[in-house]
Amino acid sequence: MNILWLGKRFYTNKDALRERFGRMYCIPRRWQQMEQQIRLWLVDYHTRETIREFDAGMEVIATPLFCFESLRQLFRALVTRRVRCIVASGDCYLGLLGWLLARLSGAIFVFDVYDKYDEFSSYRQPPGLDLFSFLLRRADRLMFASRELATKLGPKSCVPFCVVPNGVDSTLFFPRETRASRRTLGLPEDVRFVGYFGSMEPDRGVADLMDAVGRLRASGLSVEVLLAGKALPDLPLDIVGIRYLGMVPHAQIPFLLSACDVVVVPYRLSPFMDMGASCKIAEYLACRRPMVVTSTPNFVANFPVQVAMMGQALCQASDPNDMARALAYQLEACVIPPPAENMTWDAIADDVLRWIHGGDGNRAVEDI
Repeated sequence: MNILWLGKRFYTNKDALRERFGRMYCIPRRWQQMEQQIRLWLVDYHTRETIREFDAGMEVIATPLFCFESLRQLFRALVTRRVRCIVASGDCYLGLLGWLLARLSGAIFVFDVYDKYDEFSSYRQPPGLDLFSFLLRRADRLMFASRELATKLGPKSCVPFCVVPNGVDSTLFFPRETRASRRTLGLPEDVRFVGYFGSMEPDRGVADLMDAVGRLRASGLSVEVLLAGKALPDLPLDIVGIRYLGMVPHAQIPFLLSACDVVVVPYRLSPFMDMGASCKIAEYLACRRPMVVTSTPNFVANFPVQVAMMGQALCQASDPNDMARALAYQLEACVIPPPAENMTWDAIADDVLRWIHGGDGNRAVEDI
């Protein structure tokens, strides 16, 4: 099958092209390995850089949205290399572009919904048009990254849909020895670290994590927060007990995870976060570290097997006192939930390609 994957170069504060990160890159790369003809077009909202390269036969193009090369890619999609399937992933605007290209070329249009796109801060609804709902109704297939998205949006769309979770790069995320990881990173071996690595918007709950660790330190427990990722200006990262490493390459994250005594997913409840399926959760699980997680749909709905084993390591969202309790518990108990089954990008890509080939049947959410 000749497939064009249309996505964003920069998302979740990572460069999908240079870090070969996430569903934008890993699913089409696996499809290329399965002898499909793949062209990956990554639209760059942040730079004026144009790149064309090949990865094991997969053609990868990164362009700004408006430039000559973008026009050339549009022409290629419509005329010179007619595609049979167009997958659009990243936001409503790329979805609209994918839908238009598919209708003009006669290709199957697959809309990949990895978040509730109409909740993005950058989304501006066109006058008189609910673009997100339009695309959900007009796609030929829908891919949802989370069970909550599939449950709430899939049946309303009246088109075939499937849950396609965010997976794990198994060549990067696997258990490593803690002391060796700390030596690699230059971290002290005599400190107990609880870690969070990723975006730090208020709904991510990093302030709650910092508050919880402050309570533990005030009670006499020696522990520090280890943080990496894009921080907001109002987070007090220069206080005692916080070790902030800034933005780090994606390939360094597995070592950070392995360096921690406990890793934390401190998310708060919100319409946006509840519908998501964060990449980091499956990555944390794959590295086999003790975890503390807030009881939100982002975790509870997507990882029911792991939830059943967490016990006292689960805590209430937006409750630093309960998070402090769960952290104190895990620093002693070290409960390690099992990794999720079939969560490698290879397994996910194989499964969804069979579904796209297979016809119009829905994949029931409870069967995923």
